[in-house]
Amino acid sequence: MKKNYLIRKKEKKEKNYWIKKRGEKGEIIWRKGRAQGLEGAKGRIGDITKQVRELLKKRERIKILEIGTGFGRALLELKKIFGEKIEVVGTNYESKWNQKLAQEYALDQNFLKKDLPKIYTKIEGGKRLPFKNNSFDFIFCQATMQYISDRALFIEEVNRILTKEGIAVLELQEYRRDHPKEYENLIEIWDDGKRIDVLKYLKKFKNIQIRKSVERDWHYIIMKEVAKLDLGLELVQTINLEEDICPDWWGSKLIYLKK
Repeated sequence: MKKNYLIRKKEKKEKNYWIKKRGEKGEIIWRKGRAQGLEGAKGRIGDITKQVRELLKKRERIKILEIGTGFGRALLELKKIFGEKIEVVGTNYESKWNQKLAQEYALDQNFLKKDLPKIYTKIEGGKRLPFKNNSFDFIFCQATMQYISDRALFIEEVNRILTKEGIAVLELQEYRRDHPKEYENLIEIWDDGKRIDVLKYLKKFKNIQIRKSVERDWHYIIMKEVAKLDLGLELVQTINLEEDICPDWWGSKLIYLKK
């Protein structure tokens, strides 16, 4: 292939997926990208503490879920702020990002052991989530959507496990300005041979609001629970950007047809 960003598989170099390493003084250096705390979340999905406070005005105690929690820093910080008013749960896809690792990170960062979130591993966001209907009052997801194998199903599943009047804040990661044009849009929707604007399509659903990420090219959604959410989309193609196109990229591009 002629374009220089396309690299044959035999030429690819394996990425260094390190979790932690030692600094010059022996201190632990934790992988920054998986330690997205509340401050980092502001530039991606806004101030989620405001959402939590609003929910606590209606209920004495709420249950919170973060999809793709990494070390669980954002959940630890929420627990530090709200204490026993919240119960915190996180999921990760990779088995090595588990409860033991989260505890090691928390104690190294001077969080309390009692504030640790419950971590579930091997959770694939693009499949049916292993939680009962109406399980969580607040769900959020940051720096994760680009890896989810079926984002339409994921949004529907998040709605399913939200409690009545529950709220979800999900970073879409639908656009990358630094990619070549044909790979800028990480989510495409087609209908009768024409491409539909993803954001305009999602805006048609009354329970979904679109917001621009402050520090990123893309957007995030704020979603309220409805009895049943059907986005009316069929996944027809998945392009693994890292494996099939360029090893310096992350995640995948998904193409949907409108049913």
